[in-house]
Amino acid sequence: MKKRIRRLLVVSVLMVFVSVCFSGLLQTSFGKVEIINFKLPTENGQWLSGQVFKPKQSSTEHKVPLVITEHGYLNNKHMQDLNAIELSRRGIAVMTFDAYYHGKSSSASEPVMQAVAANGVGMIPLVEFAYQSLDYIDNQRIGVMGHSMGGMSAWLTLMHYGSQYNAAIEKAKAPDSEGGETITDGEQAYANSLNKVAAGLSVGNIRLSSEKAFSQIRANMGIIYGQYDEGNYDLSQGNGDLSNNAAEGLFAVNSIFSEAERQMDFHVGQYYGDAGNQTLRVVYNPKQTHEWAHFSKETAAYTVDFFSHAFELSPQIANTNQIWIWKELVSFIGLLGIFLLIVPAAYYMSEIPFFKQIKFAKEQCGSIADTSQTEKSTKRVRVFWIGWTLNWIFSAVGVIVALNLDKVIFKSTSNFMSVKWFAQPITNYILIWAMFSSLVGAVLFIWKYKLEKRNNAELSMEQLGIKIGLSNIVKTFMLAACIFGIFFGIVYAAEYLLNVNFKFWILGVFTFSADKLGVWLNYLPFFFLFYLIHALFINKLSYSPIKSEKANSIVAGLGSVLGIVLINGIQYAVLFTTGNAFWQETRLYPMVLLPFIFLLFAAALISRSLYKLTGNVWLGAVVNTLIITMIGVANTATLTL
Repeated sequence: MKKRIRRLLVVSVLMVFVSVCFSGLLQTSFGKVEIINFKLPTENGQWLSGQVFKPKQSSTEHKVPLVITEHGYLNNKHMQDLNAIELSRRGIAVMTFDAYYHGKSSSASEPVMQAVAANGVGMIPLVEFAYQSLDYIDNQRIGVMGHSMGGMSAWLTLMHYGSQYNAAIEKAKAPDSEGGETITDGEQAYANSLNKVAAGLSVGNIRLSSEKAFSQIRANMGIIYGQYDEGNYDLSQGNGDLSNNAAEGLFAVNSIFSEAERQMDFHVGQYYGDAGNQTLRVVYNPKQTHEWAHFSKETAAYTVDFFSHAFELSPQIANTNQIWIWKELVSFIGLLGIFLLIVPAAYYMSEIPFFKQIKFAKEQCGSIADTSQTEKSTKRVRVFWIGWTLNWIFSAVGVIVALNLDKVIFKSTSNFMSVKWFAQPITNYILIWAMFSSLVGAVLFIWKYKLEKRNNAELSMEQLGIKIGLSNIVKTFMLAACIFGIFFGIVYAAEYLLNVNFKFWILGVFTFSADKLGVWLNYLPFFFLFYLIHALFINKLSYSPIKSEKANSIVAGLGSVLGIVLINGIQYAVLFTTGNAFWQETRLYPMVLLPFIFLLFAAALISRSLYKLTGNVWLGAVVNTLIITMIGVANTATLTL
């Protein structure tokens, strides 16, 4: 075992090292881009946290365009890495940021949806800052873009500045203005100075496309909307296919034509208008879902194309030449590496004399399942598979229960209102699901325990690895805290040294601000109950007919995630066959569980491995609680007062 652990330690450390080094090279385009972290004070004591991807050739003498990009609701700035990488390597500076209520930024002075309308959840203050303060930016070529909520912010930011321009022009036409009803050059220049955004791109948000919206926009505008977007059901044609002259696309195209020139149809992907006079329009409609925009080479190519056209650039790098996908892949290697490191970290730390006591003697640490491998009967095998199947079926049922109870139990956060306790909407929803799953798991565990008790009247809490003594419980929590520190210590070191993170698509492990510790502690007791019952269920009274320990671990992992897979399988099977999602108004709920397919599978392997190491269920349960709860808390919206 020691040799295997040593090998795992070497492999996991190498994976992390290689990942960090190559991620750093790729996201800086091999040293051609500088990444600058910022924390910008805004109004009312608030602040915005983010990064600037600054091409190294940019300077006060060689100014470059800027794109400010915003993530969607429940995400953070790192979800825009692909756009930041691909635009910056083509000579466009990019500013990514955590919107108010997200990541390391503060709350806003108003509820989330009001903050979107008032300031683009931080996008408008950043436009003002960049326009006035960044001397290497060509402030006549500032663009905005975003995904989902960020796409809405892009719309509203364009409308904000366009409305200021329109108001100045109307004032200039007044008889008592400087030139009377004639607009003077000075009046025109003043109006132009108010319109600080030259281009905008909305990804995954097309609902605002209307005559009214475009009447307030004086900028080049692009739209990318997935044909299989889960929220497409309430568009003008009832689905996300824009190719049949959907009204949303026609509004965009016709916004640059006079009434007599209005088009009756438009072509997806075709550019209309002129970038020079800020009338450029294009609508893209890739065959992808809402979240796939974060992992789409097609969307990345469209983004590069749009801003190249909008800023009238001639990039030397083809739009299909993309390196962000390699950054995602090597980052995923690091993500796997830090999870694999948990087991050797636990092993070597448990060898320290202070912690060694928590390991049971070899004859005590074997699970009942292990000691009864030769005693399997047809009945016991049947009970195993029945319990295993019921576990993930009820997990799927729990998702449906949670999406219906969330608006009842956590009414304020589900309606985007700020609260003091339980301030994370999606964590609240997952909490309901976890509590339902815990209840079902406890019932199944008791049922299986009673069945086994008939065969083994001496079955005790000690044999189950539950009763280990107060001193050992305290030491177990301390050891788990040390493992948590090692895990996130690596995450912090990677960010500090090379500004890199560990993510893949919508799954990510990120650093967090100090305020998240209080939120984390808020949720810990409830998720501890979930992971403790999870550990009991997969490690005790589980008489798998499979002799291989590796195969048993895989079966345990599958049992943990098949419920979520089933729910999302239904959601996307219906979406891809009919054009509309099965769950529509509640579409976010299945979507946000997708990262938990990885996390819960990993939790099962961690729980099983640490049980084999210590002979009790506590260490795995506590480690999973601390680490996975923080991963969720650090990577979603926090609607604090």
